[in-house]
Amino acid sequence: MSNEQQIKRRISTAQNIAQITKAMEMVAASKMKKAQDQALAARDYSQALNESIATLFRASKPSHPLLSNHELGLPIMLVISTDKGLCGALNANLARELLIWKKQHSDGEVICVGKKAVLLTRKLELTVHAQFTDLSEYVSFQDVIPVIELIIKGFLEQQFCSVEVLYTDFINTLSQKPKLETILPISKNFELETEKEIKTEVVQLKEYLFEPSPQAILDQLLPFYLENMLFHIFLEAKASEHSARMVAMKNASENAKDLMGELRLIYNKSRQQNVTSELLDIISATMALN
Repeated sequence: MSNEQQIKRRISTAQNIAQITKAMEMVAASKMKKAQDQALAARDYSQALNESIATLFRASKPSHPLLSNHELGLPIMLVISTDKGLCGALNANLARELLIWKKQHSDGEVICVGKKAVLLTRKLELTVHAQFTDLSEYVSFQDVIPVIELIIKGFLEQQFCSVEVLYTDFINTLSQKPKLETILPISKNFELETEKEIKTEVVQLKEYLFEPSPQAILDQLLPFYLENMLFHIFLEAKASEHSARMVAMKNASENAKDLMGELRLIYNKSRQQNVTSELLDIISATMALN
């Protein structure tokens, strides 16, 4: 009897867990829709801005402090994680990529966005240069400004020799992958793109007329380009977080329901055995009296 009571308590516990995870799945789904719309809407603009800078970079030989390569300072990794858990393997995948980066940059420091990034960095025994936690559920442009100001100031003052960003790129609702990009110096990105285009013979040399001048345009565009790029990365990371959490909670709900089914089967078998045992006792007692 005590065994049946334990099974009933486990069924009740699994049922409560299924209700909680289902509610969390619904909440994550509602947040995911808005985050996905933001990320997808920003892609075309970011791509167009990136192409404009790439065209300016190919058409001239611009000079700007944000384009310069220098060896002074520390390599910096900006890690964008989540503040909360229950989002599947999202943060674990970031941890694996961060561990690889640590082996290549033993003297590097980390700028953490999200409480999980802080925990990962300390667990891997890396130095936390700065941390930003408790960001809003829906990222705004104002959330990005403190991060980009810290990065630009450190690079221009040659405290940082390079800045890379590690985040989770949103592919679709069921697929999110960790992605590593170089933020500073900016020239690295465009040099790599130009090399790829030359190999595939895509580049078409053209003459461009810039007003007032390429340098003046670059001075205005580059800081804005960094802000926009980082803002778009934040949007991709937030869409990935809500998608991963919704899928994780959906799987948890299904697993809880499967467990409930198995426990009910065990409970019914136990009851059937008890009833059979009682019937045998009654029949045996009746036969003994007769």
